[in-house]
Amino acid sequence: MNEVTIKGEVVFVDEVREYGANGFRKHQVVVETGDGKWANPIPVEFIKDSIDLSQNLQKGQKVTIEARLNGREWQGKDGITKWFTSVSGYKIQSEDAPPPMNEPDSSSYDTFDEYDDGIEDDVPF
Repeated sequence: MNEVTIKGEVVFVDEVREYGANGFRKHQVVVETGDGKWANPIPVEFIKDSIDLSQNLQKGQKVTIEARLNGREWQGKDGITKWFTSVSGYKIQSEDAPPPMNEPDSSSYDTFDEYDDGIEDDVPF
């Protein structure tokens, strides 16, 4: 499978839609990845368990999405074959969230040993 990283601003969040008798569910989000001069909106679909990741996205949010490119072939009743590509998201990171705080290394703190009685054992070796 081919994997891609998509970075940009969410410009559209669709509702979760259900298709067919089997209850196939899909949630589509569109991310603008253009350089400001040229638009480049990328539709990303989330299916199955990945829908839970995408439901809280909001228009205007800056995100990085990890996705897989999936292709499929389809032949119409007229006999003409067409190919389709879908971008299926599986991981989302919000770029709007503050970065995690760097916690200082615990080894730089003085430690307290509750079992230390203050008497040093001088063991000769």
